Amino acid sequence: MKLENRFIKTFLTGFVLLSGLILMLVGCSSSSKANQNSPQPQNKQTRTYQPSAEDKAYLKERFEPLLATNKDTIAYVYAPGTNLDEPVVQTTDNATYLDKTFTGGYEPYMGTVFMDMDNKKDFSDRLTWLFGHARGSQVPDSRMFNDVNFYSDKAYFDEHPYVVVETPERKFYYEAVAMIIVPETTAFYRTEFDSDQDFVEQLETVYKDAQIKKKDVTMKAEDRYLVLSTCREEDETIRANLYLRQIPDSEMEAFVKEHGEKLAYKSTRD
Repeated sequence: MKLENRFIKTFLTGFVLLSGLILMLVGCSSSSKANQNSPQPQNKQTRTYQPSAEDKAYLKERFEPLLATNKDTIAYVYAPGTNLDEPVVQTTDNATYLDKTFTGGYEPYMGTVFMDMDNKKDFSDRLTWLFGHARGSQVPDSRMFNDVNFYSDKAYFDEHPYVVVETPERKFYYEAVAMIIVPETTAFYRTEFDSDQDFVEQLETVYKDAQIKKKDVTMKAEDRYLVLSTCREEDETIRANLYLRQIPDSEMEAFVKEHGEKLAYKSTRD
């Protein structure tokens, strides 16, 4: 198991750097994470959903300018009814986009939402991590993952149950399952698991310890989860991790029919 820590920021958002047996603190712009060397078991869920021609045209138009601006673009994430409205990038490390903005500038506490370097960019992993600053009161622009922290309020959690991820190929829909506040050194930061049981047990532990959660959720080995991870403004040593279950392809047709129009993208940016 490899762990790496280092202190980069003194306040706000958290991210993780994996690469050694030493955990290095990345201050408020970091999170801690453990990786297993053993191969990840095959996820039993198969992809059967096919986007419509309308969706394909929409995504093509959506991503052409994003990719022209930043070749590291892999997705776009938004939560309807909130100010979470951000492009997502991925590169070969978990440090570059702590300060590098989407358009290429370097600004402390700004950066860009990024996927963990060890996750697959098609969101097919069992557990996918997105990291973003919760800028709060420190900068004029308090966007990015600031609203993730609001999910620690039960009413807000219940009123904003869905997060949408768009990729150049398709859309993914996620439902909020648990909001957990953890130390930056938590062992929950993993992208690989030894077995189905190992995966389910970690999710069950997260769910049991979560401060806010959806009622009566059963963790299943075939499910995929997305975690939005950020810092808490009141304490630089803790992280807010919002766990979201990916709506499986077997449920997509019914889900889109019921919710698709309400979850369509509406920009909250100026």
